[in-house]
Amino acid sequence: MVSFTKKQFSHLLLIAAATCFLLYADILGSSGLHSKRILLKDTEKYGEILPDGTLFIPLGKKRGRSKGQNLLERVKGTKRLMCKELLADLDEKKLTRLHVETELCGDFSIGNMITTLLSYNLGAHLAGLPFTFSCANSKPGIMFNMQKVDKAPLPILDDYNLERFCKASRFGDMAHGHYFVADIMRNQIVQSQNLVSEGDDAVIHVRLHDAFQPITISKSQRGLFQHVAYSNMLKKAEQEKGEIQSISIVTQTFVEKKLIRDRDRKYAHLSEVVGRDLATHLRQEFPNAVVDIHNDWESETTVTSYARLVLAKKIAICGCSTFCAVPVASVQEGVMAYLLDSKFLNRVYSQYLAKNHDNIHLWKAPMLGGNEMKGLADTEVLDFLRSNTTTGIEI
Repeated sequence: MVSFTKKQFSHLLLIAAATCFLLYADILGSSGLHSKRILLKDTEKYGEILPDGTLFIPLGKKRGRSKGQNLLERVKGTKRLMCKELLADLDEKKLTRLHVETELCGDFSIGNMITTLLSYNLGAHLAGLPFTFSCANSKPGIMFNMQKVDKAPLPILDDYNLERFCKASRFGDMAHGHYFVADIMRNQIVQSQNLVSEGDDAVIHVRLHDAFQPITISKSQRGLFQHVAYSNMLKKAEQEKGEIQSISIVTQTFVEKKLIRDRDRKYAHLSEVVGRDLATHLRQEFPNAVVDIHNDWESETTVTSYARLVLAKKIAICGCSTFCAVPVASVQEGVMAYLLDSKFLNRVYSQYLAKNHDNIHLWKAPMLGGNEMKGLADTEVLDFLRSNTTTGIEI
């Protein structure tokens, strides 16, 4: 039996503690996800190449209305600088991974943020590199659950390449990564929640709240559509997929105090009036269907909203919003997906997907925009919504 003095024993304890710390640090570091890196303090650098060959790019600014919940470039021209590194590495083969980390993950303006993230993911795939996304800090939600470590890139199933990616816009390039985007939605976001296990036959995302808000430019980019536009799409789905027995309306909460954005709160009551009126219309048109509005502020999170859209069994509909385009386009191949054919939102993305995927379709309808609703009484808004005139509705 070996004996130790008190001094020798204390040294052994220090050695053991140091060994455990190094092993723990190695485990965290090797995951590339749970480690909390210190973001680059040198604001002149857009990123850095780590000793293991990882191209590490920090994103996110604390300033602005998102309160830090964004993937904005910390250094202007980050995508261009990243592309320069990735293009050069096509021959050099020195990079081993692309790792993007944002300072604070949150779901503020999630439709814009998620497309930015997916664009970086696509760039890694086109460069033949595994991709890691991590949050230095995070609030619960979709962006938190987007954290991932890819072992290897998934194939891009057309002739899109890194050179074209480096010249494209964020919304345009993302469509070419549709297969891994759908994989993320179905197997990462949906699986991260346990409220929605089975989808409804039809799921409609309706943008309310800021849809009533006028914007400074002359053309309204968001607004409301006649109820008949939605019921016409559902009837078309019934013709192809059979009777619709359950319909979900996904929208934000009607509880004013629980709305995330201050600008939405003054429209909470009118949003409830419009949302419940749409539900009444759908119950009349589909008397055998159960129609529910899913927007309870306690249980219905952004993640469950995405899950409901992705899990739709027969049809999913996205209107004038960037929030819903990605999950609606990620439904299973046998499900009908309808994306608004808008001049302002998701245009390249929606048109490319509709052209290249048999189950994804475009729709148009007259819109009562936020600018046009200014000064209208609630009854005048409802008169537009309840109109059965189908002129201008294209499905």
